[in-house]
Amino acid sequence: MSLEPTLRSEMSDDRPLLNGQRTFRSRLKAKWYRLDRLSRVVFSLFALAMGAAVVLRVLIEVLDPFDLWPGSRVTIPPKLDDSNKTARTDKERRDAVRSAMKHAWEGYRQYAFGHDELKPVSNSSNDKWGGWGVTLVDALDTLYIMELHKEFNQGVTHVVNVDFSKAAKGYNTPFFEMIIRSLAGLLTAYEMSLDRRLLEKAQQVGDALFPAFNTSTGIPYPKVDVNAGHAVPSSRVCLAEAGTVQLEYWKLSELTGNPTYHEAAQRVVDILDAAKKPHKGLYPIWIDIDSGEMNSGQITFGGQGDSWYEYMLKQHIYSGGATDQYRRMYEESIDSMKEKMVKRSVFDPEMYYVGDLDSTATRFSPKFQHLTCFVPGMLALGSKVLDRPDDLELARQLTYTCFQMYNQTKTGLGPEYVLFRDSKDMGLLNINHDDDFAVVSLDEASDTEKEEGYYLGYDKSYLLRPETVESLMILYRITGDKIYKEWGWQIFLALEKWTKTDAAYSAYRDVTSTKRSSMLMDSMESFFLAETLKYLYLLFSPADYYSLDEYVFNTEAHPFKIMHHRAS
Repeated sequence: MSLEPTLRSEMSDDRPLLNGQRTFRSRLKAKWYRLDRLSRVVFSLFALAMGAAVVLRVLIEVLDPFDLWPGSRVTIPPKLDDSNKTARTDKERRDAVRSAMKHAWEGYRQYAFGHDELKPVSNSSNDKWGGWGVTLVDALDTLYIMELHKEFNQGVTHVVNVDFSKAAKGYNTPFFEMIIRSLAGLLTAYEMSLDRRLLEKAQQVGDALFPAFNTSTGIPYPKVDVNAGHAVPSSRVCLAEAGTVQLEYWKLSELTGNPTYHEAAQRVVDILDAAKKPHKGLYPIWIDIDSGEMNSGQITFGGQGDSWYEYMLKQHIYSGGATDQYRRMYEESIDSMKEKMVKRSVFDPEMYYVGDLDSTATRFSPKFQHLTCFVPGMLALGSKVLDRPDDLELARQLTYTCFQMYNQTKTGLGPEYVLFRDSKDMGLLNINHDDDFAVVSLDEASDTEKEEGYYLGYDKSYLLRPETVESLMILYRITGDKIYKEWGWQIFLALEKWTKTDAAYSAYRDVTSTKRSSMLMDSMESFFLAETLKYLYLLFSPADYYSLDEYVFNTEAHPFKIMHHRAS
């Protein structure tokens, strides 16, 4: 007796794919059974992995990814921010800063729209940067962050019609300044609004300035004749000019898909990394363009050197630590700075400062610049990202000094720099001089100096600078200490009282003078809108608004999305 009919009958019942009418589900089931066991196991594991990936992605979108993954979180948790119970006060203060921005923008719009700067006393304008409308470009992302969308759109409507391949006739465009202000401003305005025209304009700026790299070493010239399409030859460039364009060109490469920009800027880092230095991690400010050597100029975390050190840390953050180079270089510099450049007031043991060194790293200058007040914010950020807790304590101490530079003047505004004496009564004379290392024996300290911990130099101006409020914002977001908000509010009130004009805000000639009308300098740099007001606004905003875990701010306070956050 044949078993074949019976077997066919059983198969027909259990496996309908052998029947004439096959459903889609039946066909899939038949294909599944045709696979061998190993293939079915592999496919099942793959499906499970894909399902888990989808679930994890949903969780990351719904929850905070930094609460899910191990590692240091930079910004204080929202619960801690809320527990400070300053939300109502913060909103009032944030609104006050927003009103200040509206006031400054309206004055610029009325008297200087499309020009580089507003002159806020004479209600006129200048084109000191070649006529690109730098204040407008620099302020775009501040307007967006403050939700001043009408004003933002006004700016965009103008800027998309600017030809950044041209400048005022005979003008040589400063490479570094226009990278950090114009290129960066357009890049962040694009990342926020996703208006493709802004990215196109950013690339136009990047291309117009790119000839600066056409040197024998790749170290850029400091100026470009954008009308002629070539750089202006020079024998040297300062450290900040050559070493503070890397974030911007890296972001341009990321957004355009063209690696050429990043590669050119990275070449500078590699050259300076390999260059001989007078002390490990410390760089004299003048670079010989033809040789790449650094053998002249002071070593400083102030003007002409400052942002080079800042960008080592920020490139590490921006790239997610993709290479160890930036971390290593940053830590070398900070360790040497702490060893040779950090001192303490002989009158106030809580008052620390960062002085300067000569090109051999052997002579010390007890001069603490306002520009150096970005350092505590940098140290605080690095302390979290790189697990360097001692740096956070130094950041607190330096922030205290930076605030006292404001707190101890009659106006509550901070001067360009202050001077310290050492325990042997040696220091700098408070006169206008070129040699910051001409230390002499000083007369006995005055009661004022003993009380304040330092004495003032020749230049007592306040140029609406942002560095102190930048550090206050970062220190609050990292520590949650409310004192930094109070200090920031005090500085803002001083700005309102002494620098506000009918049109905007003005730099102030002498912070020790209360003769306000004669002290207004009729100048408002674009960084006041791009940085000072932005950092104050963010200080009084929720700590996760433009979070330090998701954005890295360039040296002009333009927030770039960190690489691994851009897709989210």
